[in-house]
Order: sequence, then C-alpha cells, then structure tokens
Amino acid sequence: MLSIDEKLKKLKNLIASYGSCAVAFSSGVDSTFLSYVAKDVLRNNAILISVEAQTLTSRDKADMNSYSKNIGLKLIKVPCNQLKIDNFIKNPPKRCYYCKYALFTKIKEIAKQNGKDIVIDGTNARYSRDYSQGMKALEELDIKSPLKICGLTKDEIRQCLKKWNIKASEKPSSGCLATRIPYGETITQEKLDIIRKCEDYLLNLGIKNIRVRLENKNARIEVMPNERSFFFNESIMDNIYDTFRSFGCTYISLDLRGYRTGSLNEILDKGMNQNEWWRIYRYKRC
Repeated sequence: MLSIDEKLKKLKNLIASYGSCAVAFSSGVDSTFLSYVAKDVLRNNAILISVEAQTLTSRDKADMNSYSKNIGLKLIKVPCNQLKIDNFIKNPPKRCYYCKYALFTKIKEIAKQNGKDIVIDGTNARYSRDYSQGMKALEELDIKSPLKICGLTKDEIRQCLKKWNIKASEKPSSGCLATRIPYGETITQEKLDIIRKCEDYLLNLGIKNIRVRLENKNARIEVMPNERSFFFNESIMDNIYDTFRSFGCTYISLDLRGYRTGSLNEILDKGMNQNEWWRIYRYKRC
C-alpha cells in the first residue's frame, strides 16, 4: 500500500503528463486540493471551470471566489440551468448521471474553447452510490479523475491540505442541494430555495455540518451526532420552527440518528434495484 507522499508523487506525475488541463472546480475539499496540485505542476497551463448551478450551497458559492484567488489560477464561471434538464428535475435514482452528463458536457465545451483538451475532476478513491452514477457520466465523457486513479481518499486529501495550511482542510462536505429531495419528487427552484434558506439559517446558528431533507415541504434536519444536543432547548426549537415555517416548510423534525451521507439512498438498500424502486414509486403516485 502506498503512503500519502507516494500517492502525491504519483498524482503530480500523472497531472504533469497531461501537459495542460481544465479543473472542474466546485470549491469542495477534493477539487480545491486537485486545483492546488495542478497549479503547482502545470502553473498557468491549468485553468479552473466552475458551473454556476442552482444546486450549489451558499457556502460553496462564497468559497468559490475566495479559494480560486488563493489558488491563483484563472477561473471561468459557466452558467447552467439545471432545471432545464428534464431527466434531472424528474429526480429518478439516476438523477446524478443526467446532471453530471449535462454539466460536464458544458465544461468540456468551455475547456475546448480555452485550448484545454483534458478536463479533470475531484472524484476521490472512495465514492458513494450518488458518485457511482456520476462516475458513469464522467467515464462516457472521458473526464479524468486523477485522485481516484492515484488512490487518494478524502481523509488523505484533508491531511495534505492541513499540512499546507489551506483553510479548505476543515471544510465539511456539502454535496448539491438536489440530494436533499427524495427520489421521484420533482425538483423545483422553490424547493431548492427553501432548502438553501433553512441550511443557511442553521449554519448561522453555529451548526457546522447540516442537511435539511425536504419531502413535500416537510423538513427533516440532519446534523452530526455530537451536534444533536444543540436542539434540546425549547427556545431554540421554537425559533427554528417559526423560521422554517416562514421559509415555506409545513412540518419540521430532527432526525434522531443524525447526519449520514446519502440517507435518502436508504430506501434503495432494501433489496430493490433502482429500476424496481422507480416503478413502485411511480405506481404509488398514481
């Protein structure tokens, strides 16, 4: 098994072999780390391309500008209306595939216009079911995932960023806002706005890692297990309830298990494949 230093050396050699590239930059931990390495190896032969999508969290939008300035590479922002992607807004279990395919098709076009034939992304060596759907799209579009190729995990990436004194090392994963909406429930701008407002409100209260799952305008709050006790106060609960109601939520609850990645995939873990689940869900809605 390779050490972190050996993996990093392998990564730098791989990126050097590209000659030049465009980094798909989201301001998340992985793409930020990859951008710093690309800058170190390729200098100005690398550029950053970010998609201005409706599903970005407020934190990621803010970090995109500040992080890119610190990295020192040219940042190109690409507007993209995800709500025009029909198979995305229908929100089937393959939602991530349809979204990634559309977004990275656009990124490839912009990269080509800027003289970059290779696009790389920050998928690491351990990825969830959501990522596996996205990976299929990336593979079909020939997007390179050097962190995955070199075996770098999220924990190892955080260790490197911390060693380099880069702020992103402590940044919680956020994912896209569409992951807060259960499969089969139509994705709308209104729902995304409600989720963003709710999560921003809780972040401003000091919660570090938060997901607000929204089903039929009923909000289920997920926080890290060690942050659940924050809610055990009547005044705090009342304020959150009133605020969420003002944002458009009907019922508000706290998930007693706490935050875990891909909790809305749990229904898919009960022995049903995605096609079976989608057929049953559509039948129930009729």
